Amino acid sequence: MQLTFRDIETAFEINEKTLYQWLNARGMPAVKANDQYYFNSVEVLEWALKNQVSLTPGALKLCEKTRSDQDVMTPALTRGGIYFNIQGTQREDILEKVLNALPLPGHIQRDPLKEMLLSREQTGTTGIGNGIAIPHVKHPVILAGMEPVVGLFFLENRIDFEAFDGEHVHTLFVILTGSFKGHLSLLSRLAFCLQDENVRSALNRRTNAQEILTAFQVAESKTARAG
Repeated sequence: MQLTFRDIETAFEINEKTLYQWLNARGMPAVKANDQYYFNSVEVLEWALKNQVSLTPGALKLCEKTRSDQDVMTPALTRGGIYFNIQGTQREDILEKVLNALPLPGHIQRDPLKEMLLSREQTGTTGIGNGIAIPHVKHPVILAGMEPVVGLFFLENRIDFEAFDGEHVHTLFVILTGSFKGHLSLLSRLAFCLQDENVRSALNRRTNAQEILTAFQVAESKTARAG
């Protein structure tokens, strides 16, 4: 989505002098044609994330207008939510708190779901390394009919998920979806996003939920180019 000078001023709630400073001193990406500046919304948000520029509500909406119908991960993460300072010292405790926090349909029973998640861990760890685990049920069809949900949980204490690299887990992505196709789609999109520098930075800094969502949406927009 192409934006004008005025669009950027309005979105970031800044004046002309500040925007020229961003362009000339901080390397904000733009194209100049006929003495006018034009901006790509994804490139601008990516620049803002890298430079830790404060994201106003207007700035956060820039990426929402570009390709929301093509996004998979970001809507699921929006539905599931982002949670900080989850306390616990055992996988069982953590998974129970995680499921209690997630907004699940009323017909989904949380205790059996917890047992399924634990059973999945016993057949093979969901720890993917670098302190991240992706708990999910082995047979997603038991959740048939529900919209895909991804919950992001930052743990207060590192938990041993027996990850292959030996690092204890501090960040969980819980994936719940009602089909194998939906599960694979979310898993592949999450893996793609986790390679992104801005996503990794936002996760490491445990910044606020809106900035993390924006980092994922910017990363997810790159799948169009990757495809």
